[in-house]
Amino acid sequence: MNLKAIAALSSLLALAAPVACTSQSKSNPTPADSSDTTKAGAPVRVDAKLGEDQARIALRFEKAASDVQVHLSGVDGLDVKSAPTPVSGSFAQDSVSEFDVLFTPGEGRSLLVVTVTGTFDGAHLSRVFSFDVGTPTEAQQKATGTTVTGDDGQPIKVLPSSNAE
Repeated sequence: MNLKAIAALSSLLALAAPVACTSQSKSNPTPADSSDTTKAGAPVRVDAKLGEDQARIALRFEKAASDVQVHLSGVDGLDVKSAPTPVSGSFAQDSVSEFDVLFTPGEGRSLLVVTVTGTFDGAHLSRVFSFDVGTPTEAQQKATGTTVTGDDGQPIKVLPSSNAE
């Protein structure tokens, strides 16, 4: 094994150590039913009806919530023109909150990101949702990396490290 391989391996182990040593059970309780594959997080659903420069967002609270904050942001050049925190407050179980978002999309494909945080059953939880806007450019389609399929059937893009030698 050469020195570069040893350095890369030790770097990966150092990055993985904090993840392996943390317990998610305190901040993100796991579902009671082990057959449930839903990710732990805020029990809220977010749907978006997207247009070229606007979206209609609908939040459905699956449990009662307090201290809720909804934050909007963009990725890959998308610029949110609406208030970055359009919703806050408390919501009853099964209540729905809808609002419109104005944005300027980035070149090609960009993302609208909706982050919901709040207190659910006494626990501070959050969940992040992202929605594709636009069509990928040729350069975006040829992004470096390898796509593999995770255990849950979702595609995962493995990107090369940008660490300098």
